[in-house]
Amino acid sequence: MSRTSAEITIVGAGPSGAAAALALARQGRDVLILERAEFPRDKPCGDCVNPGAVAELTRLGVADRLRRALAPHTLDGWRVEAPDGRTFQSVFGQAANGSPLRGWAVRRRDFDAALLREAERAGATVRFDIRVFDVCLQHGRVVGVLGHEGTQIREFRSKMVVGADGLRSVVRRRLGLARRTPRLRKVAVVAHLANGKAAGSYGELRVRGGRTCGYAPLGMGANVSLVIPQEEAGEIASSAYEFMIGSLAEFPDVLDRVRRSGLERKVMVTGPFDHPVRRPWAPGVLLVGDAAGYYDPFTGQGIYQALRSASLAVEAIEGCERDPAKEVEEFSRYERVLGRELAPKRALQRVIEAATNRPAVLSRFVRGLAGGEAVARRLLRATGDVAHPATLLDPVLWARLAYGMVSDSDADT
Repeated sequence: MSRTSAEITIVGAGPSGAAAALALARQGRDVLILERAEFPRDKPCGDCVNPGAVAELTRLGVADRLRRALAPHTLDGWRVEAPDGRTFQSVFGQAANGSPLRGWAVRRRDFDAALLREAERAGATVRFDIRVFDVCLQHGRVVGVLGHEGTQIREFRSKMVVGADGLRSVVRRRLGLARRTPRLRKVAVVAHLANGKAAGSYGELRVRGGRTCGYAPLGMGANVSLVIPQEEAGEIASSAYEFMIGSLAEFPDVLDRVRRSGLERKVMVTGPFDHPVRRPWAPGVLLVGDAAGYYDPFTGQGIYQALRSASLAVEAIEGCERDPAKEVEEFSRYERVLGRELAPKRALQRVIEAATNRPAVLSRFVRGLAGGEAVARRLLRATGDVAHPATLLDPVLWARLAYGMVSDSDADT
């Protein structure tokens, strides 16, 4: 068994791993990224990078370069359609300097590869086709990982490990850091239009019969995502492509676009979307991104949370560099700050999840939002990670929204 050494080993080359590697390599650290796939690779995702994530990329100093390289489609906001057909749409609004807040719609295979190139440009080393299967422990501390490279087993030793290996993190599992099995039993089926130019600057969400259909216009084509209860996942087994086409009958306007432009044959499936952790660290290792806890991100929040957790992890590693004896203190602080930032966002995600599972509630709520621009915009700013969810806790706004829900309903009857 061969051994490779690096100061910091990062497991996973997705947005959280690449962002952490980029920041650490800029500090002159010897950073090694281990990735099981070959890049570029497709990823089942909604392909949306919300304004908060764009701001994180700006703080990393790569937003302009990525924008030039990727030419992402601009997202000004979202349009939501309730089960009764009523819709509301709103924009993310403006920044403090008056400039419009915008997100990106960009295919993950392109976004992830471009961000990883930035990490390599900064000096990080990437090794592909490495399937990490275990961690190396010494006196209770993680000192590296073990991975398969073809038929060979490799040992990768380091002072510190960053687990950025996603929903089903091997690092998290091997260290017993998962809190429980998923309770939110949902599955996403993701496809892309084969042809056609993007139209519009809004992402779209439609809810019908316990299913949610997302549509995001890309530079060429579009992302079409379908979120279904996990008990329906057995229907996907024979052909995810045929399942997607058949299921879009509930969303005729999206199906019409698919028929006009065609659908790529590759249809991806992922889920479930509920992976809480007991804590996002152990001696010698930090978890970031989806590995550090995951709950059904909405309108691109997954990318934001990946980038933000990477930034906080880098701060913790910097603190350990200044004083190695304070590792537990720095890692515990990472846990507290990450939890404090994500807890209100996930509370909002749970409220949204509860509403989408109750058609009558969602329909009335959308009716109120259609006539309540102030609440709608605040909701978009919160889910776009440019405002704290607490900004939604304004009783005057909610009183207006409730009035709109009731008066609109009375008008319909």
